[in-house]
Amino acid sequence: MLAAAVAMLSTAAPSLMAQATGTVRGTVVETGTRRPLAGARIGVVGTNAAVLTNAAGEYTLPGVPVGTVRLRVQLLGYQTTLGTATVRAGETARAEFALPIEAVSLNQIVVTGTPGATSRRQLGNSITKIDVEEIAEKTTVSTVAEVLQSRTPGVQILTNAGTPGAAPDIRIRGAGSLSAVSPIIYVDGIRYNDEALGNFGASGAGLTAFSTQVTSGLSFINPEDIESIEVIKGPAAATLYGAEAAAGVIQIITKKGARGQQKTRWSAKYERGMNQFTADIPDNFTTCTEALIALRVAPGSTDPLFPGCQGVPVRTVLSESSPILRDPFGIRDGDVQRVNLSVRGGGERFSFFVAGDLDEEEGVFFNSFNNRQSARGNFTVNANDRLDFQVTTNYVRNHLRLPIGDESAQGLLLGSVRGAVGRVPRGPGVFPGYAFAVSGVQANNYNNQTRSDRTTLGTTVNYRPLDWFRNRLTLGLDLTNSQATIISPPGSTDADFAGTPEGLSALRVPRSRYSTVDYVGNVEVPLTEWLESTTSFGVNYIARRTETLFGSGTGLGSPAITTIQNASFTTGANSFVENKSLGFYVQEQLSFNDRLFLTGAVRADDNSSFGSEFNRIYYPKASVSWVLSEEPALERLFTPLGTDQFKLRAAYGQAGRAPDAFAASQTFTVAKVTLPAGNEVTTGSGIRSVAFGNPNLEPERGTEYEVGFEGGFIDNRLGVDFTYYNKRTDNLLQFESVAPSTGFIGGRLTNLGEIRNTGIELLLTAQPVRSDAFAWESRLNLATNDNELVSLNDEGRVSIAANFQAYFPGLQVHRVGYPLASFFAPVAIPDSFVVRSGITFPALDTAQFLGTPTPTREIGFGNTFTLFRNVSLFAQLDYRGGHKVFNYKEYNRCRFAGNCERVNDPRFSNPQTAADSAFMRETSLFAGRGVTATGSIFSFVAPYVEDGDFLKLRDLSLTLRIPDRFLGRVGATGANLTLAAHNVATLWTKYTGLDPEVNTYGNRSFVRVDAYAAPQNRRLSAALNFNF
Repeated sequence: MLAAAVAMLSTAAPSLMAQATGTVRGTVVETGTRRPLAGARIGVVGTNAAVLTNAAGEYTLPGVPVGTVRLRVQLLGYQTTLGTATVRAGETARAEFALPIEAVSLNQIVVTGTPGATSRRQLGNSITKIDVEEIAEKTTVSTVAEVLQSRTPGVQILTNAGTPGAAPDIRIRGAGSLSAVSPIIYVDGIRYNDEALGNFGASGAGLTAFSTQVTSGLSFINPEDIESIEVIKGPAAATLYGAEAAAGVIQIITKKGARGQQKTRWSAKYERGMNQFTADIPDNFTTCTEALIALRVAPGSTDPLFPGCQGVPVRTVLSESSPILRDPFGIRDGDVQRVNLSVRGGGERFSFFVAGDLDEEEGVFFNSFNNRQSARGNFTVNANDRLDFQVTTNYVRNHLRLPIGDESAQGLLLGSVRGAVGRVPRGPGVFPGYAFAVSGVQANNYNNQTRSDRTTLGTTVNYRPLDWFRNRLTLGLDLTNSQATIISPPGSTDADFAGTPEGLSALRVPRSRYSTVDYVGNVEVPLTEWLESTTSFGVNYIARRTETLFGSGTGLGSPAITTIQNASFTTGANSFVENKSLGFYVQEQLSFNDRLFLTGAVRADDNSSFGSEFNRIYYPKASVSWVLSEEPALERLFTPLGTDQFKLRAAYGQAGRAPDAFAASQTFTVAKVTLPAGNEVTTGSGIRSVAFGNPNLEPERGTEYEVGFEGGFIDNRLGVDFTYYNKRTDNLLQFESVAPSTGFIGGRLTNLGEIRNTGIELLLTAQPVRSDAFAWESRLNLATNDNELVSLNDEGRVSIAANFQAYFPGLQVHRVGYPLASFFAPVAIPDSFVVRSGITFPALDTAQFLGTPTPTREIGFGNTFTLFRNVSLFAQLDYRGGHKVFNYKEYNRCRFAGNCERVNDPRFSNPQTAADSAFMRETSLFAGRGVTATGSIFSFVAPYVEDGDFLKLRDLSLTLRIPDRFLGRVGATGANLTLAAHNVATLWTKYTGLDPEVNTYGNRSFVRVDAYAAPQNRRLSAALNFNF
C-alpha cells in the first residue's frame, strides 16, 4: 500500500509541476543583420533557470513559473537585453530577442587582476578581453599566439622561426627587464607553465645549441577550447599577482556549459589544408674570373671545378635560382589536418563542456611536423544557491619534430642561398647549387624529436555563507613530462658535423610541476544608500618544480643501434630546480552610486629565491573609475553624441619579478678529482664551487601609472578605448663578474639600474553599416612604445653588451639613454673612401646608434563584411614599424660567400666608366668591410642593419553559412564552411631579406638576427563546422 502511494506520488509529481509551469521558446538574432546568435544565455531574472541558444539562435526554456516573467539575454560582445513573456501552465510562450552589438560594455565581467568576478565599470586600469569563439567563427587559428597577434594593443608577438611547433616571444608594453620579459600565463585561475618543452636545439651539431627554434608549452592549448582571453598589461593592473607579474598577465578562460534545463549541444569541426613556402629566395651569382676558370676538381685532374665557367668570356656573371626550389627533396607543401569534437550542456544544478581534438601539421621541410591530441572536460555543480564547484581537466599529448634550421651548415635554406653557380655538386647525391656537401635526403634524415604529455587539473569553489560575504578557493596542478631525443647514426652528416662520426644518441627528460593555491574573500557592505564598501583579502601560493634527467652515448657501432646503454661512451646527469612564492593581499573598494569607484590595495610577497638578507616586499595599488555618462548633471553633454557609456579611469600600481631559483644562494657541487695514493694516483670526490650567490638579492620592481577612457558613441556603433601608460622598472636583475680571489668563477646575479617604458594604446571598434542585406564590422588597434635604459646605478658604467650574440658581440648594446639592446656600429663617412691593393673601402666613423630591435609602433586593422547573413568576408592587416633587423644572411652572402647580386655586378668588379666607378663606390658599402680612422680594415655591418617596417595581410577568410534546408538530413542545427588563409602576403616592407619577422635567436630575449631562420609559412585551409 505504501509502495503504491509512493509510486502514485512519483508519477503525479511531474504532472503537478507541468501544471504549475510552462515553456518559453524563441530565437535570438543580431540587431540589423538578423543573423542568428549561438551561445546566447537566456535566463529568468531572479532564478537560476537558464539555457543557451543553438547554432540557429533558437532556445527552449522549460519549467518557467506561470505568469509574466522577466527574461535576460546575455552574450559576449552584445548589449544585455531584457524582455518579458506571459507563461500559462502547460503551454508554450514565445519571446524573440534582437541583440545590438556593443562596442563598449562597462557591465562586462572580467576575472583577471581582480579579487573575484568584477564588472569593467569598477576597474581603473586597462584590460583587453578577446572573444576567441568569435574569432574562431571568422577564420582558422591553431595557437594562442595567432589569437593574440595584431588584435590586442600593447601586446607584441615577436615571431621567430616559421616551422610548426616553434613559438614566438610575447611582450606586453615593451621590455621591462634585462632578462625575462614575457608575461605570466593563467588558465582558469591556474598558473600555467609556458616554458620550453626541453627539446634539443635543432643545430645539426649534436648537443650543441648555438641556434634553436624556440618552443613553448603555450602551444599545447587548443584555441577551439577557449571562450575568451583577458590581458592585463602591467604593474598598475597586476599588483595582486605580486612578484611574477611585472611583465603583465594573460589569462585564458576555457569554455563552460550553462546551467538550466536544455538540449545537449554538439559541435564537430574538420579542417584540412597546407603550409606553403612563399618567401622570395634570392638567386645565387658567380663571376667567372680567370682563377675560377682555371680551378680543377683535384690536383692533376683535367676536370674543371666550375664547368659552368668553361667556354664563356672572363667576368661573365652566372645566375641561378635557389636549388632548394628545384631539389625534389628541398621543400614541400605540408599537410594540415584538424578534427575537433565538443559537447556542452547542463541541468538545473550542473553544467559541462567536454571536447577532444586531433591536430596534425607538417612543415615545408620533409622532416618537420607537430602533432597534438588533447581532451578537455569542464564541469560545474551548484550544490545550492550559495555553493558551487567547478572542476577543469585537460590532457595533451604532443609530438614535435624539428628540422635543421637557422645558420647550421647542414640546413637546406642556408646551403641554398650560399651556393656557387656553375660549380660541380659538393658530393654524391647532392643537388647542384648547394654550398655544402649535404643533400636534401641527408638533411631530411635529421632526427630531433620531442614527445610530451601534459595534465592540467583544477577546481574552484565559490561559497557565499552570507549575502555580504563571498569566498573563492582555487586549487590547481599543471604537470608536464617530456622526452626529447636526438639520434645521429654513424656516418650521417649531422654526426660528422657534431664531431662524433661514430654516431650519437641523446635523451633529455624534463618533468615540471606547477601548483596553485589561491583564496580570496569579499565582504560587501552598503554603508549608505549611495555608498557601498567591498573589502577583499586573499592569499596566493605558487610552487614550481622541475627535474631533468639527461643521458647521451657516442660510438653506436651501427645505424640500427640507437640505445644509449649500447654506446661505447656514455654520460649522464640530472638537475633539480624548485621555487615557491607566497603572497598576501588586501583591497578596499568604495562605490559611490555605482558610478564612481575608488580602489586601494597592497600585496606582501615572499619568495624562496630572494636573498637571505631580504625577507619580503610590498606592492601597493590605487585606482579610480568614474562612469561620467551616468552622472545626471552631465547627461546633456553625452546625449548629442549618442553616448550612453563613457568612463574615465586612472591607476597606479607595483608588481615584480623574482630571481630564478638558487640565484641568491652560494652553491657547490661534487666533482671527480685525482688524488695521490703513494706512488700512484686514484680518483675521489671533491667540492667544487658553482655560484657565488648574493644574500641581498631582491626582485625587480615595476612601478606604473596609466590614465585613459572608454566610451561608446553614435548609439554604441563606435567604441573607443584609450590608454597612456608610464612604467618604470628598477632593481634590474643582471649578472656581474666576481673576483677570482673569491674562489668562484663566472658571475652572480645582482640588482642594478632602471628601465622606462611609455606609450599609448588605442582600440576602436565600429559597425559603420548594419542591415539585413549588408553589415560591416571593423576593429582597429594601435600601440606605441618608447623604451629607454635610464641608468645602471653606476656613474662609470654606461653600457652592457646584450647577452648571447653569436655574431658581432658588440652590435646590440644595453646603453644608458637608449632602448634596450639597441644596434650600435661604425657608419660610413659620407663620400669618403680608401683604396688598398686596388680595392675600394668606405672610410668608417665611430660606432653610432642605428635603431631598436623591437617595433615602436604597431597597428592591427580587421574588417568583417557580411552579405545577406549567410556570407562573411574577414580580413586582418598587421603593421609594425620603427625597428631594425640585422640581415646577417645577406651580409654573409656578400661578405664571405661572394654570391650575392651586388658584388657580382660587373660594374663593381670592373668599372669602365665614371658612372660605373660611382656604382662601385656605392656598392662597396655592402661588401662587408671598411677602413677605420686608425687605418685597420674592419667588418662593416651597418648597411645590413635594415629597417624592419612591414605591412602584412595576416588573415583572409570567407565563411559560407549553409542554409537550414540542407541540414535536416543530418539533423544539424547549423553549419558553415570557412575558406581561410593565414600569413597571406607581405604587402609592403622596407626589409630586403626573406621575412622581416624572423629571428634566429628567439630564446635570447633581445638578440634579433636573421641568420637563415625559416620564414613564416602561408597556411591555406578549408574548415567545415557542424552544430547539433
